[in-house]
Amino acid sequence: MRTLLAILRYGQPAQTRLLVALAALFCFNLFNVFSLALIIPFLEILFAQAAPPEPYPSTLSLEAWKKYLFYQLYLFRLEVGPMTALVYFSAAIAVAILLKNAFRYLGAWHMTYYEHTLIQNLRNRLFAHLTALPLGFFVRMRKGRLLNLATQDVQIVQEAIIGTVYNLLNDPLTMLFYLGAMLVLSWKLTLVSLVVLPLTGWMISRLARSLRRKAHHGQRQMDVVLGILEEFLQGVRTVKAFSAEARERQRFLAANAAYTRFMIGLRRRMELASPLTEVLSVLVVLGLLYYGTFSVLEGQIKASEFITFIAIFGQFLSPMKTFNQAVSRLQKAVVSYRRIEGLLQQPPSEEYDRPGRVSVERLTEGIRVEGVGFRYGEKEVLRDVTLSIPVGARIALVGPSGSGKTTLVDLICGFYPPTSGTVLIDGRPLSEIDPVSYRRLLGIVPQDGTLFHATLLENITYGVEGPPDLARVWRVLELAQARAFVEELPEGLYTLVGERGQRFSGGQRQRLALARALYRDPQLLILDEATSALDSESEVRIHQALAELPRTYTLILIAHRLSMVRHADWIYVLDGGRLVEEGTHDDLLRRSGLYAHLYRLQVTA
Repeated sequence: MRTLLAILRYGQPAQTRLLVALAALFCFNLFNVFSLALIIPFLEILFAQAAPPEPYPSTLSLEAWKKYLFYQLYLFRLEVGPMTALVYFSAAIAVAILLKNAFRYLGAWHMTYYEHTLIQNLRNRLFAHLTALPLGFFVRMRKGRLLNLATQDVQIVQEAIIGTVYNLLNDPLTMLFYLGAMLVLSWKLTLVSLVVLPLTGWMISRLARSLRRKAHHGQRQMDVVLGILEEFLQGVRTVKAFSAEARERQRFLAANAAYTRFMIGLRRRMELASPLTEVLSVLVVLGLLYYGTFSVLEGQIKASEFITFIAIFGQFLSPMKTFNQAVSRLQKAVVSYRRIEGLLQQPPSEEYDRPGRVSVERLTEGIRVEGVGFRYGEKEVLRDVTLSIPVGARIALVGPSGSGKTTLVDLICGFYPPTSGTVLIDGRPLSEIDPVSYRRLLGIVPQDGTLFHATLLENITYGVEGPPDLARVWRVLELAQARAFVEELPEGLYTLVGERGQRFSGGQRQRLALARALYRDPQLLILDEATSALDSESEVRIHQALAELPRTYTLILIAHRLSMVRHADWIYVLDGGRLVEEGTHDDLLRRSGLYAHLYRLQVTA
C-alpha cells in the first residue's frame, strides 16, 4: 500500500481530474444498479403478480418498505394498464442506461488523463534526478542496469498503471453498490454468496507475495540481458575485429533464454488468479441456485427478486475478476517502482544544493591546485598534487596511461570534489563557486568527441543560449579544420549526425567537438587527447591555430604525443597519481627524467 501511494503521488498535479473521475464513477455505479433493479417491476408486470394491501411504513424496516413498494407497483399497473406501465419502465431503464454510460465515459476520460499525467511526471522526475547525479555515480553504475531502470521498469509501471488505477478505484465501488443491492433483496442469499470473498482474498494475498519476489528476480535478469546488449553496441568494432560474433550471440541467447523461462513461470502464476476466482464463483452460484429456488418455493422471497439477485450477483463477479487481475499486474509495478525508487534515493550532486555560492564572470588570476588527493573507492588515483595555471597560460599534463591526468582535469572542472586538498579559482575554493557560472567559462574536448543525435548546427551551438551565430560557427569550424568536410555535406550544417555521431569518422568527431568547445568562447579550454584520432598534418594545423589564440584563452592540453606539447608554457608530468616533474620542454629534457625518457621513446619509435 505504501508503494502504491508513493506511485499515485506523481499524479498530484491532476488530482482534480481524479476527484471528478471518482464522482463520475460513483454516479455510474448508482445508475448501473438502478437499471438492474428495474428488472423487478418488469417481471412483476409481466407475470401479473398480485400484492396484498400494505400501509405506508411507520418504521425503517426493509421488509415493510419492500411490501409497500410492491403494493404501489401493483396499483400503478392496475391504474394505467400493463402495456403503459411497461412503456414507463422501459423509458426509465433507457434513461438510466444512458446516464450510466455517460458517467462511465466521463470517469474513464478523466482517469485516463490522470494515469498518463502520473507516468509523465514519473519519467520527468527520473530523468531530472539522473541529470542531478554526480559523475561518479555513472562511473560506478552499469549502463545496462540504468537503461533497464529508465525504460523497462518505467514501461512496466506504465502498463500496470494505465487502466489499473481505474480498476482499483472503480471495481471496489461497483462491488459495494452491488453488495448493497443484494442485501436489500435478500440478506440470507447475500451471506451465501459472500463465502467466495475470504477464499479469494486469501488466494490473492498468497499470489501477490509470490509475484513480488518473482518479479524482482525477473528484473535483475533483464539487467543482465540489457547489459550484454549495451556492451555489444559499444564494442561492436572490437567484436568484429576478434570474430567474436558467435560468442556474443551465445552470451545473449543464454541470458535471454533464462529470462524467458523465468517470465513464462511468472506469467503462469499471474494467470492463476482469474480461473481460480471463477471456479470459486461457479460453486457459489450453484449454491445460490439451490438455496434461492428453495426460498422461492417456500415463499420466503419473490421470484422476481430472486431472478434480479442472480443477475446482480452475475455482475458482481466481473469486477471481482478484473480487480484480482489488477492486483496481479500491480505486483510487477510495485517491484519495478521500488527499483526506480532506489535510484531516486541516490544522493544528488551537492554542488547544486549549497546556498550562498559565488558566481564568476571571468578568470582574473588563474587556477591553483593545492595538495589535492583523490580516491575511487579504495583506489588512490591522485596524491598530494600541487600546481598553478595562470590566466592565459598554455599548460600541458603528460604522463603514462593511468597516471591521473584526466582525473585531475575532472577535479579542476568540479566534476568531483577532491578527497583531500583544494582547488582554488582566483584564490577562492571551487566548492564556494556556483558550478553553472563556472562551467560557462569552460570549453572541454574529450577524447571520444561525443556528438548528439541532432544537426551539426545544434551540436556546435550546444549549451549556448540564444539564436546561433552562423558566421561564428563557420569561423570555429575553420579553426578546428572541419570546415572543408562540412561544406561538402549535401545538407551542410543541417546534416543529422546520427546516434553518437557514428556517421562521422573518429577524427571528424574530434574536430566537431573542438569546434563546439571553441564556439562557447571559453576562458579555459581543455583538450583531453582531443586530437589523438587526427592525421599528423591536421593535428599540427590545429595546434598552430590554437597557439595563435589570444592570451585571454587559458589552455590545458593532455596529450600522449609529446611533440604536440613542446611549445607549452609549462609542462606537468604525472606518474602513479603524483606530480613527479614540471618545467618547460627544454628544461625537462635536460633533467633526463620521466618526461625525457618518454620523449626519446617516441622519437626513436
